[in-house]
Amino acid sequence: MPIIEVTPESNRQLQNIANTIAAAKKVVMVTGAGISTNCGLPDFRSEEGLYSLIQAQRDAASLSRQSAASLRRKPLATRSYTNPNHSNPLIPTNVKGKDLFDAQVWQDPTSTSVFYTFIASLRRTIQESIHNSTATHRFIKTLRDRGNLVRCYTQNIDGLESRLGLSADLGRGKGNRARFTKQALEKPKALARTMPGGDMDGGCEVVQLHGDLESLRCTLCQQTCQWKEEEQHRLQAGKAPTCHFCLIANEDRENRGKRSTKIGTLRPNIVLYGEEHPSADAVGNITAHDLVLSPDVLLILGTSLHVHGLKVLVKEFSKAVHARAGGKGKVVFVNLSKPSESAWKDVIDFWVPMDCDAWVGAMRRHRPDIWQIQGELKTRVIKTASTPAPKTFSKPLYTHDDGEDKENVTFSVHTTPKKPPKPMVLISPAKKPPLQDQAATLACRLQQAINMNGMVDEQTLLDSRLQLPTPPSTGHRSKIRGLIQKRRRTNEEDDSIGTPSKRRIASVSIWEDPDTGFTRRQMREI
Repeated sequence: MPIIEVTPESNRQLQNIANTIAAAKKVVMVTGAGISTNCGLPDFRSEEGLYSLIQAQRDAASLSRQSAASLRRKPLATRSYTNPNHSNPLIPTNVKGKDLFDAQVWQDPTSTSVFYTFIASLRRTIQESIHNSTATHRFIKTLRDRGNLVRCYTQNIDGLESRLGLSADLGRGKGNRARFTKQALEKPKALARTMPGGDMDGGCEVVQLHGDLESLRCTLCQQTCQWKEEEQHRLQAGKAPTCHFCLIANEDRENRGKRSTKIGTLRPNIVLYGEEHPSADAVGNITAHDLVLSPDVLLILGTSLHVHGLKVLVKEFSKAVHARAGGKGKVVFVNLSKPSESAWKDVIDFWVPMDCDAWVGAMRRHRPDIWQIQGELKTRVIKTASTPAPKTFSKPLYTHDDGEDKENVTFSVHTTPKKPPKPMVLISPAKKPPLQDQAATLACRLQQAINMNGMVDEQTLLDSRLQLPTPPSTGHRSKIRGLIQKRRRTNEEDDSIGTPSKRRIASVSIWEDPDTGFTRRQMREI
């Protein structure tokens, strides 16, 4: 199936995509550096990306060395000393931008030092210069709050999702599978339900495929620790900090009289090209769990899909999405660069060549109900003595504070009580006559149906029975019907040649018992 290109002017196709997302119950997202560019962070492969930035820094360092050499050749009187800018690291000419994120960076001490300095500078920039998240990050949070987000797999290491309250802890696992059931979604939301063990526990909501900048990992014992200010200064200088876990273990061995062991160094806890994820087992278990859930929609935002591992992940989720009954599952790719038709024609359904935040804004214009998250109802009571109470608002009033997230605006419904209703007089229905009175009425009707000869007039009995009210199911009708049928059989026996073994009804006697007051009926048979 060819990829459908959806331009910003294709309002109908954008509406269809928005409708698909609004109707989806389970959404999987795959994000790249393109969702963070509007924060001021560069991506990797664009003209203003990290690779181009590293190239520019290397050229600047080369020019600085050439100018310094020319100054040494000039006489002292003709030298003009300036304060060169030493903020850019000294990047060797044989080190390209892509090489700094490759596992081969550890093979050369110079490239390793440059890598430490560059990553420490990037972390400092994110902490001090990036204060707000983008509309795409808030869209991820919206899907989580609606209960539709299965997982967000990101290539980013900036950790901006965690600032919005999304969990990136792989230790929380897969989460509760029951959070997508109708019963769980209809229950009132509470913080305890989203905690580990609750029915709305999402587990690790954001899987960071390339690691993060909040922790350091030992190159020897693989233990992780927090990235503190002391380690930040040492990495900024291009040197690796010492692992505290290895130091403690070595001191313990020396105190017990054993030989000392090697002490490892700390490195940023990010995954370079050619490296295996240190928590590959946990990531694999989460991915297998999400594939079994059969998601409705796969959203791919801000990534060029050049990494092999990510290609495999996207294709597996695409198979799970397209396996939905009726072909309702869709894969949407939002990125400025066009995907390869030969590689992705059976994987991606829609390609939207737009900025990620611009696409999120288009989705909000076409389906604003995606962002309407039910909040707590606030009731406003108005007491008035003479003036009538105002009418109840038929539409919710959307309110938000200045400090709140304007993308996820919760609304409150202010209602006013109506006038108290007028008192109503309830008329209870008439009671049904007791069974004794009904039995007496039936006996009276039966006595009227008996003629002077002591025979029962069937037609009179039927007419009189139709005038009676519907009796309860106490067997009266069956008794009368049985009496009539028995009388019919008796008449047929009188007309036929005698069958002396059959009993016939001669007469029926009805009287009232003076002791009990009940009506009795007796049939004499011959």
